[in-house]
Amino acid sequence: MKSTMKILVMVALTLLAGTTTGDAFETAEETKAFSDKIVGLFVQEKFVEGLDLTKAHWPLKPVEIDGLANQIDQQWVMVRQRFGNATGMEYVKTERIGTSFIRHSYLHKFANHAIYWRIDYYKPTDEWIVNSIVFLDQLDELYE
Repeated sequence: MKSTMKILVMVALTLLAGTTTGDAFETAEETKAFSDKIVGLFVQEKFVEGLDLTKAHWPLKPVEIDGLANQIDQQWVMVRQRFGNATGMEYVKTERIGTSFIRHSYLHKFANHAIYWRIDYYKPTDEWIVNSIVFLDQLDELYE
């Protein structure tokens, strides 16, 4: 499972290389509200629906986002078997790098364990765009 999660992270970050222009968010608060919405869909296992929402805000080709949704769907069988049924979500924290990057982290809680979703945004000029979306089962990064 650990190597599978790392592969997903690498794929998600690699997809950033072929960017196009998408719609953006004007405020950091809008990125948080958007993240709440899509993680809520992910907890319901609506990965395609959640990632479809990102298409207007993520400078990736829609086919690349569809590919990411397919990868998550394929891996989710292992997640469900290992961790059990989803029991909810919990917002964890928001982090920043200067004024150009913001990250929202959420726990996706299951009967036996949790994973976390990490959604990063980048502000190249005046507006925020989605920069990456990953999920991981190693929670060490979340401990302060």
